[in-house]
Amino acid sequence: MTAIKVFLSHSNELDDQQLVFDEILPKLEVFEDLNILTQDELKPGQIFLSSLTELVDKVDKTLLFITKNAMQSSWCNLELLIGLERSQRKQQLSVVLLLHDIEEKDIPQIAVLQEARKIIFTKENDSWVTETVERIREKETIKQLMPAGNVAHGLVWSHYAGLLQYILPDLENNLKESEWYKNQLPSLQNHVSTKFYEMVPTSCTCHFDCQKWMKISNWSKFWNFPIQLEGETLENLLSNFTVLLMTYFCICEYPSAIGAMKAMEDHHLAKFSIDDKKLQLARFYYTMNSVINHFDISRNKARVVLFNDETEKVSEVLVKAIKQDLQLTEKVMPKESPIRPKLEDLEPTPELEYQYQVYIAHSEDTEDKQSAKEIIEYLEQKGIHSILKNPDSPNDPDVKSNTLIKAVQNCRWFIFLMTQNSVKDKMLQLRVLAALHDGILKRRVRVIPVVDRRNDIYIPDALQWVTYVPYNGQTKSHLKSLHNIVSGEDFPLKTEMLLPAGDVANGLAWGYVVNYLRVILPDALKNIEQSFKKKNISDYKCPETLFIIIPKSCDAKGVMKDKNDRISSFTTTPDIHPFGGGRSFSCQIYQITDQPDKYFIGQYAAPITCLHEMKEWRIAGVTADTILSEAYSFYEIVKNLMESADPQKAKCCEFIYFDDEKDSLADIIEKRIG
Repeated sequence: MTAIKVFLSHSNELDDQQLVFDEILPKLEVFEDLNILTQDELKPGQIFLSSLTELVDKVDKTLLFITKNAMQSSWCNLELLIGLERSQRKQQLSVVLLLHDIEEKDIPQIAVLQEARKIIFTKENDSWVTETVERIREKETIKQLMPAGNVAHGLVWSHYAGLLQYILPDLENNLKESEWYKNQLPSLQNHVSTKFYEMVPTSCTCHFDCQKWMKISNWSKFWNFPIQLEGETLENLLSNFTVLLMTYFCICEYPSAIGAMKAMEDHHLAKFSIDDKKLQLARFYYTMNSVINHFDISRNKARVVLFNDETEKVSEVLVKAIKQDLQLTEKVMPKESPIRPKLEDLEPTPELEYQYQVYIAHSEDTEDKQSAKEIIEYLEQKGIHSILKNPDSPNDPDVKSNTLIKAVQNCRWFIFLMTQNSVKDKMLQLRVLAALHDGILKRRVRVIPVVDRRNDIYIPDALQWVTYVPYNGQTKSHLKSLHNIVSGEDFPLKTEMLLPAGDVANGLAWGYVVNYLRVILPDALKNIEQSFKKKNISDYKCPETLFIIIPKSCDAKGVMKDKNDRISSFTTTPDIHPFGGGRSFSCQIYQITDQPDKYFIGQYAAPITCLHEMKEWRIAGVTADTILSEAYSFYEIVKNLMESADPQKAKCCEFIYFDDEKDSLADIIEKRIG
C-alpha cells in the first residue's frame, strides 16, 4: 500500500514546536499508511516559495496545526494559501485543520476553509488522533468551487492550434481570389470584410448549423469556399445581410470551445454557477485575443466579438464590427463598443465595492521602487488616481501587514513587479499570493505580474494561469499595457503579452470530451464490416473500440507510429456526418503488420499535438520540463472525465498513455486485441 504523504504545517514558536514534536508527530507516525513531512523537507539553497510549493504539491494532504501563534505567522498563512490553491487546482479537498486553543470563528473566512475538516486538539484527550487520521485518509472533492476547473485557457489554445493557425494566414487571399469575389462590383467588394469573426455570446449558446442559423436570422444568402486544412477541406461560410438597404459580407463562426462550456452546463457534466461561467468567459475572451494577436500569421486577421445575446442582435453587433474594420464609421470608444467590453462587466460583483483601483507590490530594492514610481506616475497621468500607495516606513512589519490586509480587501488590481529582488522577498510573495487567492475565491482576474525577462525568474505555480506583462525598461511599453488593463480597455489587442498555459490540461480535456468524443461516439464505430468488405477481407479481428493514443513525448502528428514499425495504415471507417454542414468524418483503421488478422481503430489525441505546439511557440507556458506532466494530467483528466460525463460512450473508447521511446505501441494494442 502506498503511504499517504502529509505535510504538517506549524509555527516556529517554541510552544508550538514542542506540541508538534512531542505530541502530534509521535502519535501520527505510528500509522504505517501515513508519511508525515515537515519544513525540514524543504531543499536548502532553493528559492523558498519554489521549494515550499514543490513540497505542498507532491503531498496528498496538508495538515495545518492552527494556534494563536500560527495565526500570526506569515509562513503558516503562506502554507495555508498554497495548500488551498492546490485544492482548487486538483479539485480535491487537501487541507485538514487541527485547532488548538483557538475558536473556529477566528479562522480566516475563506470559502474553501468552510469545507475543510476541523479537529480540536487537546493534550488531555487523544480522540483527535483517530479523527485526524480518518480525515487524512478520506478523499473528498470540492463541491462548491468551480468543479469544472479553469477550462478557458485550454479551450483557447486548442481552438487556435487546431483551426485558426491554419485558416487565418491565407483567409484574405483565398477570399479575394474566389470567383464570387472577382465577379462583384467594386462598390460591393468594399463591403466585404476579410477578417474572421469569432462570435462569443455571454450565454455561451452557440449555433453550429450555420445555414439553419442564417435562416433564423433572416440573412439572405451565403457562399461556401474551400480551405485546405491538414489534407481536409473545410467549407468556410461567407455570410451577407442587409441593414438599412446596405449589404455587408463577413466570415464568422461560433467557436466550438465556447459551446463546450454551454454543453457542460446543459448536460450537467459540470457544476457551473453564473459567476463561474462569467469568469471562464472573461478568461476565454482575453486569452483568445492575446493568442490571435501575438502571432504574425494571425495578427489583425480575426476579431473576437463578445456580446450579450439576450439583449443584442448578432447582426447588429456584426454590422458595427464590420463597419469599424472597413473604416466605414467613426471609431467607437471602448466603453461603447460591442467588441471591447470591460472585464468587470462580466464579473458577479460591481466595481464600486473597491476603495482603490490599483496596488503595486514590489521589493524595497532601489531599482524596483523606481519602477513602481514610474507606473504610479504614468497611471495618474492617464487619469487613474485611485491608487493605494505603500507607506513611508516600509521596514515596519506591522505597517507592512496592515497595508497587505488593506490592499487585499480594498484594491481591484494587484500589479506585481517580478524581479530578482522580489522573488527573494518572502513577505512580498505572501502579499501577492493573498491577493491571488482572494481573486480565485471571488472568481476574478486580479493579479497582474510584470515580469522582468532580463533574468531567469522563478514564477510561482500559483500564478501559472495569470497573463504576464513583460517589463521593458527602454520602451516602457509595459506602462501602456498596464493602463489598458486597469482601465478596462481591450489590452491584448495591441500589446505583446507573455501568455501562460493556465490549467491547460483541464481545458483541453473538457473540449476534447464535449466537442469531439461525445459527438462522434458511438456512430464512428458502426458498420466497420463494410470497410473490410471493400478490401475483400473476411478474416479479421478489430474491436469496435476507438483507441486514443497519448504518447509521453507528445509527438503525435500524422499517422500512427510504432518504434518497431509494426503498425501501418489500412483504411477508414464508413463516413458519418456528426458535425453538420455536410462535412463527412471517419476514423483511421490500422493493421499490425506481422499479425495480418489484427486491426484496430485508433488516433492520436489531438490535444496532445496542441501541447507540443504550445511548447514550440515558447510563449504558452508549456516548457520541456512541464509538457510531460501536462500530457499525463490530460490523460488522467480525460479518462476520468469521459467515464463520469458519459459512461455509455466511455465504453466505446480506450485511452492509452505510453512511453513511446521505450515501449512498442503495437505490443500494447496487440494485447488489447487479444
